[in-house]
Amino acid sequence: MKIFKRDFIYSLILGEASAWFLIFIIKNPYIEEFRQLVFLESLAWWLPAVLPVIFLMGILLAEVLARFIKVVFQIVRFVEVGVFNTAIDFGILNLLIWITGITGGLAIAPLNAASFLCATTNSYFWNRIWTFEKKEKATGREFVQFLIVSGIGIGLNTGIVVVGTGWLAPWAGLSGGAWVNIMKVIATLVSMVWNFLGYKFIVFKASE
Repeated sequence: MKIFKRDFIYSLILGEASAWFLIFIIKNPYIEEFRQLVFLESLAWWLPAVLPVIFLMGILLAEVLARFIKVVFQIVRFVEVGVFNTAIDFGILNLLIWITGITGGLAIAPLNAASFLCATTNSYFWNRIWTFEKKEKATGREFVQFLIVSGIGIGLNTGIVVVGTGWLAPWAGLSGGAWVNIMKVIATLVSMVWNFLGYKFIVFKASE
């Protein structure tokens, strides 16, 4: 599989955009643990230079591995898009937490759903044009399928965050803001696996 100039450009764009969302998350005043980690706050300003390089290295490695396992290249694209989506998701969630002061329980459900919906909308366009390279014109049926698959993903994602923050007390003395983000990591991993399988075998199947 030959790597194209477009893959380089898209990878760099996703890495750079993800870096700035991550900087906001690290600087969120509601996450006391991050403010105490001076080295993490210092490293944050290196992200715009480092993360794009990491993304580019991922694409280069995928190009090599794809010679043996073709789907690897697609998975790496999905992961890079997923990292950007996750950065958007976490960034917007932390912004809403900062604005409202809500850090757990049922009240956080609409905040989490809103942030996840923004990331999902972004996901549709990037996965369609890059990850799965859908050539055909977008249709209403495809978008409905995407919404259904993503809706299940939102349910899984939000459910884990609500249950994790509402039924489980923060461990090791973590603050409410930090605990929300830990639950969000778990929720994101679960929903990411579901979304990849759903997008590949249901929504964008025709592009294979």
